[in-house]
Amino acid sequence: MPALRWLRRLCAAIVVLASFEFVVATTGVQIRLLPARTDFASYYLAGQLAREQRSPYDPDVLAAAGHALGFEHDQYPFLYPPPFAWGMQPLAHLSYERARQAWMLLGTVALFTALVMTLRLVRGLALRLGVEDPRLLWVVAAAFVPAALNSTSVHNDIRSGSVGILLFLCLVTAAAALMERRGVGAGLALAVAAVVKLVPVTLVAYVWWRGPRRAAGVALGVLAAVCAAATIHFGAGIWADWWRHAVLAPLGTPNGWAHNQSLDAYVLRLFVPGAVSAVPAHAPAAPRILSLALSLGVAAATVWIVVRSARARLAPPLDAARVPLELGFLVLALLMLLKITWVHTLAGMLFVWPVLMVTIWRAAEQGAPWARAAGVLACTGFFLSSAHLPILWGDRLARWPWVLLTGAHLAGLLLLWIVSAFLLHPKRRAA
Repeated sequence: MPALRWLRRLCAAIVVLASFEFVVATTGVQIRLLPARTDFASYYLAGQLAREQRSPYDPDVLAAAGHALGFEHDQYPFLYPPPFAWGMQPLAHLSYERARQAWMLLGTVALFTALVMTLRLVRGLALRLGVEDPRLLWVVAAAFVPAALNSTSVHNDIRSGSVGILLFLCLVTAAAALMERRGVGAGLALAVAAVVKLVPVTLVAYVWWRGPRRAAGVALGVLAAVCAAATIHFGAGIWADWWRHAVLAPLGTPNGWAHNQSLDAYVLRLFVPGAVSAVPAHAPAAPRILSLALSLGVAAATVWIVVRSARARLAPPLDAARVPLELGFLVLALLMLLKITWVHTLAGMLFVWPVLMVTIWRAAEQGAPWARAAGVLACTGFFLSSAHLPILWGDRLARWPWVLLTGAHLAGLLLLWIVSAFLLHPKRRAA
């Protein structure tokens, strides 16, 4: 088929050009620039303190270590689990500049690996759903790869040296492994995700209940091993220090900064618009109550929808095909429910849109009257969650009605969550 052959060539060219542009214009430029304050600087200092068997969780100690290296600014607090600090020791043997460059290269490799894993997931999902159109993979690849590479989450993550891209790689690997019933791969991916960002550990409970118990067992076993290693290295007191400084302290501090796209942060901004660029002395009772009520509603609805989906009792190929959809649905809910969801953390949910589009594409082939509307909503959600939107205009957005715009990325998450919930309904199970 000449038309299909030319489509493949065009889509492949788009993917190659977008990849080349990213490596040259993003990694190639940023690797020569070292911002004054980055997430990676905190990781690097945590690795240095770990080498000295000192806790990285006291902000004053971390700041002093940074000033000793020549940093003019206090670095961000280190809020990650002890095994992460323990694992950063090899990079701490390098100079900060070389370690930062190595971390950026690692992030770039992880990003392209995650893109390949996403396309593999799309292909496997299409086969299980019985998609008939051979253009699907090529069209999705040509749309998704440039959009992901140019998303605000990826650009912010590369610049700040954070872990959003690593989450993307871990979560898409877990989704593909769960669909293919590869328990070891899924367990390892979830364990790494939980080490670099604690919240994915909650997904282990879902895997234990929904997927192969082996995956959950591997995840728990790996986590137990790295936690034991960190305990031996730091001493048992490291966990109390982590709990006090990295868990309880952030929970008790209002955070409505515009680049925090959690539900809690957005509600705070609506009541205290000045919170877009400054930490308020205290949060009024009204936003705390409203945020709690909305969060409980989202959490309850998410659990109920996933349980209902799992009880649909589909034939094995279709049942396996619903697992990536369910996992993405849970990831979207977690991102909305966290107290702090930085824009760069949204890279972790990039695999959700391709999964939705494959499912909707198959529904369209079967004549579903809702497929077009669902596709438009999914694309709108993906755009809002990933586009470079002016949420950081500072004081210009710190008043009504402009403060409403600071939740644009959150609105994208919500749209994707709604479309996922719709597709997980038992009446749409044939799709």
